[in-house]
Amino acid sequence: MSRVKISEYRAKKIILGDAYKGISVHVDAKIKLPKKGKWVAKVDQGVKKRMKQGLVAVDISPQAAMRAFAKWKKKGFSQFLLEPLVKHAPEEEQYLSLERVREGIRVLHAREGGIDIESNPEVVQKYLIRNEEDIATIAKSSKLPEKFLRELIAKFDEDFFAFLELNPLIVRGNEAKPLDAAALVDSAGAFFTRAWTDSDIVKGAAKHPSEGVIEALAATTPASLKLNVLNTNGSLFFLLSGGGGSIVIADEAQLEGAGKRIGNYGEYSGGPTRQETYLYAKEIIKLLLASRPPAGGKKALVIAGGVANFTDVKKTFAGIVDALSESADALRVKGVKVFVRRGGPNEVAGLALMQEFLKREKLLGSIYGSDVVITKAVEDAITFVTR
Repeated sequence: MSRVKISEYRAKKIILGDAYKGISVHVDAKIKLPKKGKWVAKVDQGVKKRMKQGLVAVDISPQAAMRAFAKWKKKGFSQFLLEPLVKHAPEEEQYLSLERVREGIRVLHAREGGIDIESNPEVVQKYLIRNEEDIATIAKSSKLPEKFLRELIAKFDEDFFAFLELNPLIVRGNEAKPLDAAALVDSAGAFFTRAWTDSDIVKGAAKHPSEGVIEALAATTPASLKLNVLNTNGSLFFLLSGGGGSIVIADEAQLEGAGKRIGNYGEYSGGPTRQETYLYAKEIIKLLLASRPPAGGKKALVIAGGVANFTDVKKTFAGIVDALSESADALRVKGVKVFVRRGGPNEVAGLALMQEFLKREKLLGSIYGSDVVITKAVEDAITFVTR
């Protein structure tokens, strides 16, 4: 079955039981936090490299933690963790991970490195647990407390863990305390264990509403419809077709120094219908109209892609024209121009349809077929929004 992430709170609660004093905080839940003490606040949604992304706050008061939660909520996060601060020296930080493999459980351990382990791969020792006898051998070699290691392996097995990383891990005498934990479990285990439930499976940051709309639309069609909102106040918005062509066009904008102006990335491909293309284009146009570039800058819509194999250019362009027609007045008022480059079945008829519409509505920036380099439309659009 699939491996899924569970929250750090639940992973530590399984490992440490009642000894764990962390507090799980949901953005919408009413919870009474402590009034005093020094704490560590984190986003608890399976995000990697949280410290480098500013999603961890260390040695703070409960009041400062609440302010951190409010800031992270604005970034789309909803699940947080508050833990008592464990003061320690950097040289105390160890690394430990367990992973279920065909031969047994693979153990990686380093007595130094902690959160900087990626910079010190040569210090990592590798072990393999095939049976209980191996645990004692590993404990002796690694100098990890044997009791801790045995209990950890037992819970790893009993509660259907597939992967567990404790980093950093602080070891003091016979006690081991994980300061950070990342865990993957076998989704099928939900039928057999009570240690974790579906509610403990973490979800990423909240999606932009338009991403949710396109995700739902994509679930109803064999065509490929994808959307990632990158900058709600961008000046370049893309209606791109074909995965490879989409990458080339977006990369060109980045190479031309316009990366920060890109409002969205995605694609429509695989032969979507006129209605599906209309619904997809409608969301992109909505994003474009809502954007507010700095200093009232110009905005452009780039409709571009490679030469399609079987996606009908005329049919999909008809869907895009349907969407543009609904917003033509608003687009014209905001000074938006549309830049096009496309090729494929019914290319000539599709381009003629698009050109006639854009000229009539005074939205035409430029339009090209497959005889022109794939990046020409985006180059024209960048010139338009930057001059």
